[in-house]
Amino acid sequence: MTLRFEFLDARHGDCFVVRWGASHVMLIDGGPGNTYERTLRPYLEALPVGADGQRVLDVVCLTHVDDDHVAGIERLLTELRRAVGDPAPAPFRIKRFWFNSIEELVETDTPGLFAQVQRLVMAPSADAAAAASINQGRDVRDQAAGLGLAGNSPFGGLLLTKRNANVGRLRITVVAPDEEAVKRLTKKWHSAKKRADPSVIAAAYSDGSVPNLSSIVLYIEHEQATALLTGDARGDRILAGLRANGLLTDTPMHIGLLKLPHHGSSNNIGRSFFEQIYADHYVISADGLAHHHPNEETLRWLVESRDRHQQFTVHLTNEITFAIHALDELRHGREFKIVVRPTGQPLMIDLKSP
Repeated sequence: MTLRFEFLDARHGDCFVVRWGASHVMLIDGGPGNTYERTLRPYLEALPVGADGQRVLDVVCLTHVDDDHVAGIERLLTELRRAVGDPAPAPFRIKRFWFNSIEELVETDTPGLFAQVQRLVMAPSADAAAAASINQGRDVRDQAAGLGLAGNSPFGGLLLTKRNANVGRLRITVVAPDEEAVKRLTKKWHSAKKRADPSVIAAAYSDGSVPNLSSIVLYIEHEQATALLTGDARGDRILAGLRANGLLTDTPMHIGLLKLPHHGSSNNIGRSFFEQIYADHYVISADGLAHHHPNEETLRWLVESRDRHQQFTVHLTNEITFAIHALDELRHGREFKIVVRPTGQPLMIDLKSP
């Protein structure tokens, strides 16, 4: 049996598909603006049509509200909402939608907190980027609810660490966010409320800490194949979640595939992260243009965490000259491979069970 990953051209963002069994499909994130029209929709249109005349997505998971992850999902949901009531069936059908809205996270312990701070953030003098991100999250939540996809089925609530589900023999374990991350997130909102200062939230969005604290991380298993899908989460929270789930102990864990957190940024992870998680395939979703991702230091930590004769593959979703140059230099005396997504095609990785 094969667990297949297809990473689409999402430029500097994340948008990829997990496929398993005869026909199961899970979409994770939708990339930034234009990814849906340019890449994602054509990909979905090529899926086989089911008996009901629709192409079925078993799961759509939005890891967090950040434009380079959410924009394509927002467009997909908008299209499906517009099709409601039409005589012809919608082009796609989503069975399950997984998303932790900031509103639900910050109100876990303090009901009403989101609404109070939202009024500050939406004021004319507040930061436009933070307001736009919050609006995107609410739009996604409302669109999903309008399609009957609220509630994160079968989790029955927020996706938080130590929660599990099975979808068509795919085992899903939620690694992050955990309670500590939710507390840190809520603390920022309490601070904004206490100071009546929306700049607290705006600053948090500008440095990425608010969306990254809420980022969903999934550990998936199919037969013997395993993968860790990290969104933009911080490395310390990922490691804490793995330990909480009993997946990481005193010895490093070995997995089939690791999608690097936050496009290979050195701000989210450190050397110890790679020393505790070894993978056969490392995937970096970035283009090196919008931001300097992946960082060369991240690549060095990754490679130097492995013994010289260990074989593994580093995959890039775009041809990034500085990253390829850095990896080429690190490859001297080592045996790992570098693979770049073919132009106009998905980056395809098959994990086969022994």
